[in-house]
Amino acid sequence: MVKNILGVDSITKENETSDDKSNDTQKDETKEPESKDKPIYVKVSDETRDLIDKYKEQGTTISDLIKNAIKCYDDFNSISPEIHAIIEKYIEEDESNISFIERAVKYYGEQKNLDRDLWVRARDEMKMMLIGKTTFNQLIAAAGAPEESLAKPWHKNVAIDIILWYTGRPLRSLAIEEIIQAIKKIWVVANYFHTIEYTKEKEDEYHLLFRHRQNKRYSSYWLGYFTELFHSEEMSFKCAVEGHAFDETLSMIVKVGYEK
Repeated sequence: MVKNILGVDSITKENETSDDKSNDTQKDETKEPESKDKPIYVKVSDETRDLIDKYKEQGTTISDLIKNAIKCYDDFNSISPEIHAIIEKYIEEDESNISFIERAVKYYGEQKNLDRDLWVRARDEMKMMLIGKTTFNQLIAAAGAPEESLAKPWHKNVAIDIILWYTGRPLRSLAIEEIIQAIKKIWVVANYFHTIEYTKEKEDEYHLLFRHRQNKRYSSYWLGYFTELFHSEEMSFKCAVEGHAFDETLSMIVKVGYEK
């Protein structure tokens, strides 16, 4: 009798154990995977809190706001180092990134509406030069008076007008290096020279090197042209100029004297 009772009890316990394991297995199978979303608690400034409230009122949840903000941050910092360098070069002091981007996009749109691509092609493919009305008329007049063909354009050049147009500032407010930089930019874009380089030899002395694919007479013309510019009474300082004309190169030394 005892054996029979013990045997029944043993079988019953085994069945209970089996049922418990089966129930545990079912619970494990029906248990939902643990969420990867974790709560984040941070302190924010009043300015940030106001921004959060602003977009909450528009129906955006804090979770979506944080997700989108982090994505924008990651997108911006994924920009190539080359573009970052351009941003750092041209962004104004105290200007925000978004303000700079708005300004850059606006400028890009304005440029695309112009026929700049046509000029770039004409300059690169056809080797055309950008010539002003005054210079063009001087060249025509020079054909009728070869003995004055260089001297007349020297004295009636419009270099100052061009520099004023490019910089948008009074001539007397420009430092010598700003004038040289304007020359370097404009005269290359106009295709008069393929490169213009300058070095600061001393505190008040600059060496300019103009390279072209013309001839020595061409170098002589521009030597007189820029000498006339640097000797102009409109400058806020006096300059002494030395120059040498070569077949495809013009070399100039500009020494800055006292302010007028």
